[in-house]
Amino acid sequence: MIPFIQSLIDATSAGAVYALAALGIGLVFGVLRLANFANGEIITGAAYALLLLWPVSWPLALVASIVVAIALSLLMDLAVFRWMRSQSPAALLIASFGVSILLQRFYEGIFGARVRSGSVAPALTQSVNVGGLRLNLLALVAIVLAGILLLGVHLFLSRSRMGLQVQAAAADFRVARILGIRSGVVIAVTLGMSGVLAAAVAFILTAQSGAVDPTFGVQATVFGLIGAVIGGLNRVGGAVVGGFAVGFALSLFTSWLPSGFDDFRVAFVYLLVIVVLLIVPNGIFAGRTAKERT
Repeated sequence: MIPFIQSLIDATSAGAVYALAALGIGLVFGVLRLANFANGEIITGAAYALLLLWPVSWPLALVASIVVAIALSLLMDLAVFRWMRSQSPAALLIASFGVSILLQRFYEGIFGARVRSGSVAPALTQSVNVGGLRLNLLALVAIVLAGILLLGVHLFLSRSRMGLQVQAAAADFRVARILGIRSGVVIAVTLGMSGVLAAAVAFILTAQSGAVDPTFGVQATVFGLIGAVIGGLNRVGGAVVGGFAVGFALSLFTSWLPSGFDDFRVAFVYLLVIVVLLIVPNGIFAGRTAKERT
């Protein structure tokens, strides 16, 4: 029974990380119809800031990582995506691939292609034993941090005037603009929120691994994107559930599969995604229609 509960705790922690990644992707897609693959490079930029500045000052490192993530989100839109507002989601996705590759080469030029190692929040890597359960402090922090951010985003979207404008823009961007909603402000706020979420993902993953390379954020973004797709890209809540489910399944496969099947755990996740999309092609919680950005 203890190993089963232990695996559920570990899976919940992994699911929380990918839920945050999926929420950031889902928020941006809801407003811009952009499935931003370059979200991985936002995570990577925040991770480099954490790794380099943590030995200097941990509050400075946290603030810098958030600033870097928000700045990268806004710069991507300013330089590329704002000029493609009327393009299809497929064209925007391909453009985000290009931005992703470009930023990876940029990171290689600045920091080198090799992995950079360092210690971020070392106190959180310790574990405590409670009744036979090994509770990793970082896993608990990941669950609590994800819960706080998810609740904060929910309250912002449902209780604040700007949040309601973001929801209106996500429902029908063209009508929202006609009704006087300032599209530029809504887009900037949405990108800023996705940057904060990317910084949170970067903190958890950097504290876990203590190592960053130019492709650091790609895996989290791929699984976050997969989670958002199976949950429904045009449904923020669906993206969160989908991201959590992907992380949860990955962790359970890691815990439960025999050692000889370790290399297949990701393949099994993709197999589950294929099955889900065969049954519900638009995602589990998706609506039937997609709105154009103009």
